[in-house]
Amino acid sequence: MNLHTKDSANMSRMNNKKFHKKSKRRKSSRIFLVSLLLLFLGGGSFLYGTNMGLQFRKMMVGSVLSSQHPQYVKYMGFLLPQSEINALYAAWKHPPTVQTTINPQLLAHTKSSEGIRVDTVETQNYTAKIMVIPDPTTVHLVASQFTTKGQALSDLIKENNGVAGINAGGFVDKGGDGSGGQVIGIVISNGRLLSVPSAGRNSKQLVGGFLNDGQFITGRYSVNELLNLGVTEAVSFGPQLIVNGVNRVTPEIDGAWGWAPRTAIGQEKDGSVVMIITDGRFYWNKTHRGASMSDMAKLFESYHVTNAIAMDGGGSTTMIKDGQLQLKPATNTAVGMRYLPNGWVVIPK
Repeated sequence: MNLHTKDSANMSRMNNKKFHKKSKRRKSSRIFLVSLLLLFLGGGSFLYGTNMGLQFRKMMVGSVLSSQHPQYVKYMGFLLPQSEINALYAAWKHPPTVQTTINPQLLAHTKSSEGIRVDTVETQNYTAKIMVIPDPTTVHLVASQFTTKGQALSDLIKENNGVAGINAGGFVDKGGDGSGGQVIGIVISNGRLLSVPSAGRNSKQLVGGFLNDGQFITGRYSVNELLNLGVTEAVSFGPQLIVNGVNRVTPEIDGAWGWAPRTAIGQEKDGSVVMIITDGRFYWNKTHRGASMSDMAKLFESYHVTNAIAMDGGGSTTMIKDGQLQLKPATNTAVGMRYLPNGWVVIPK
């Protein structure tokens, strides 16, 4: 076989791999949409004759709106009138926000970095993994070393001498290939500003972040405000789940995001950081549709969390502790997880 033939064969194998990966993603999306359609067909009178049915229809539309394929929402007019769909889109794009009340005395002492644990919660619709980190000052926002491509969470943890972590912010994914390339919004890592909103440093965005004493805050802030507050780690995403001890998830927020694999981060009253992920979208477990934002807020409430915010979910949802994936991510890649622009990583002192 000459060199040209070898190159052609290698190119053919690479194209076949790409084709199969895209086919798997398309198949998963079709299964997800068909499952929602079957749920719809199973109870017409309930869906269109009750308030619970109306909320269920909103959740179905929101599940697609917040996925990698929001363009399919235009085919879901049989579920909701356009005015209702527009309202869901508005809640998804611009969720209401509240600023965390900063309490300088909240974290008066440094806690031990020992004793990180992962709890499991099993429900009919999802499995949740809850990681509790006693020392909040060991949690850092780390970013991919590449400018046009993300990295697997396992690499982000290893390269930063971490022991555990979850995915964090979102990224532009025009091709739908999950490359984790172009970061969205504000990113601050170890006190360094890594990403600024396209509208500039004074543009306010919804973020979750840590002050230098380990206190976790969330709200709409500009880059300059965050740096002036002494925020050392921060990333844009949302919606808010709990702020100042109050559950912030409304029916509108629930409907706008629907059900999906979820990632979120928060902080308990005593300062411990709580990271939560769930599976969903019928990806690996064919009975698990995923968690709603209300489900996530309730999980945080059971851990006495006072401030919590959602991170990127869906195929990005990933948690690793001591080198082990805690749930199988809803994605198909060569490394078994999506490439991420950044992640929340636990780095022992």
